[in-house]
Amino acid sequence: MAIPDLQTRLRETFQRWMQQDNHQRWSPRHPLRRHALEIFERLGFPTTRHEDWKYTSLAPALRPAYRIEIPSLPDLALLPSQLPALEGLPSPQLWLLNGIPVPVALPPHSHFQSFLHAEDADPPLGDILPSETEALVALNTAFAPDVAALTISGHGDGVLHLALVTTAADEPQLAHPRLSLTLEANARQRLLLSFHTLGTLPAFTNTVAEIRLGPNTQLELILWQPESSTAFAITTLGIELAQNAHLSLWTLSLGGALVRNNLYIRLSGPAATAQLFGATMVEGQHTVDHRTYVEHRAEQCTSNQLYKSIADGHGTVTFTGRIYVHPQAQKTNAYQSHRAVLLTGTATVNARPQLEIYADDVRCTHGATAGSLDESALFYLRSRGVSHAQARALLLHAFLREALVLLPDERLRQRADALLAERVHLQAAELL
Repeated sequence: MAIPDLQTRLRETFQRWMQQDNHQRWSPRHPLRRHALEIFERLGFPTTRHEDWKYTSLAPALRPAYRIEIPSLPDLALLPSQLPALEGLPSPQLWLLNGIPVPVALPPHSHFQSFLHAEDADPPLGDILPSETEALVALNTAFAPDVAALTISGHGDGVLHLALVTTAADEPQLAHPRLSLTLEANARQRLLLSFHTLGTLPAFTNTVAEIRLGPNTQLELILWQPESSTAFAITTLGIELAQNAHLSLWTLSLGGALVRNNLYIRLSGPAATAQLFGATMVEGQHTVDHRTYVEHRAEQCTSNQLYKSIADGHGTVTFTGRIYVHPQAQKTNAYQSHRAVLLTGTATVNARPQLEIYADDVRCTHGATAGSLDESALFYLRSRGVSHAQARALLLHAFLREALVLLPDERLRQRADALLAERVHLQAAELL
C-alpha cells in the first residue's frame, strides 16, 4: 500500500486534530494556525521551479514516512550523554524537544512563557516572518506544538544556550520548533542555538524564530549545526533591529543531509548594525544552502557579511545573499562576500550575491569567489617539511577559521576550532 505524500498526510492530521476536543490556547483551532494551514495548502512545499530554491531540492527530505505526532519526550537527564555534539558547549538552559519548550535554568534577567500556558496576551507572532509568502513558515505556524517566548532585559553574563532536539530513534520524525525572542531596550545577550538529532533515522526539523532587538541592544547569536548525516534541517530566522541595535550572527554548518538557513535581517532603526559570518563544510552528497536577505530601512545603518565554504566529494554549497536598500535608507554601508574552496571536480558551489538599491548616498559592495587551494601556499608549507596532507589541512582550517575568529566566547572558539580541525583531518598538535 502506497504511503500518501507528506502534504496530504499533514492536511489529514491537522483535520483530525481539529475534531478532537482541545481547548488549549494554541490548539489547532487557533485562528492563526488554521489560516497558516490554508496558506501552506495553497503554496505547497517549494521546488526547484521556485527561484529561491533553484539549486536546492527538498525532494530527498520529503521521501521518508515521517511521524507527524509528537513522540514521548526523551529523558532530560540522559540527553547530554546521548548527544555527543553537546560536548564542549555550555549546559542548555532551555530545551526545545520535538518543538516542546522545557526550561531548565534560565537566568534571572530573562522571562519565559509558552503559548500553551501564557497568562497574559499572546506574544507577537508573525510580525517579522509573515506566512503569506513562505510555505515553511506557514507550515511551522500550523504545526508548532508550542511557542517558546523569551524576553531578555538587562545584561546577560555568559552564553544562554537553547538546544533544539528532534527524536528519530524508532521512526522518522518531523518537528517544528518555534521561538519568539525579544531584547528590551539596552539589553545585551550572547545566545547559542544548537541543533541535534537523537537517533539514526531521518529527521526533518523545520525551525522558525522571530527576534526583536529594541533600541541600544546587542545580540551575539551563534547557530551551531553539526548535524547527523540523516538530518534535514530548515531554519528560518527573522530579526528586526531598532535604533542603534547591534547584531552579530555566526552560522557554523558542518553536517546534515540537507541544511537550509533563511536569514531575514531588517534594519528598521537609524544606526543599526548587523554582522553575519558563516563557516560551512560539506562532503558526500550533502547540501548546505544559505539565504540571507538584509533589508536597510533606515539611514546610517551598516551590514557586513562574510561566508566561507568548503565543498568536498559530491557536496553542494549554495549562497544567495540579497541586500535591499530602501529610498529613505541614506548613508547605508553594506558589504557582502562569499568565498569557497572546491576540493573535488564533483563538488558544487553556487553563489548569487545581489544588490537592490533605491537610495543614492550609499556604499555597497559584494563579491563571490570559488576555486581550489592556493598552490603557492601549499608549496611553501611543503618546502618547510610539512607533509602534503597536513599542509592541505592547515590551509583549509585557516580558510574556514577566518569566519569564526570573532566568536565572542573563548570556550566556543576552542570548540569550533576543534570541530573544524576534525573535519579537515588536522592533527590536534598542529593547532598549538
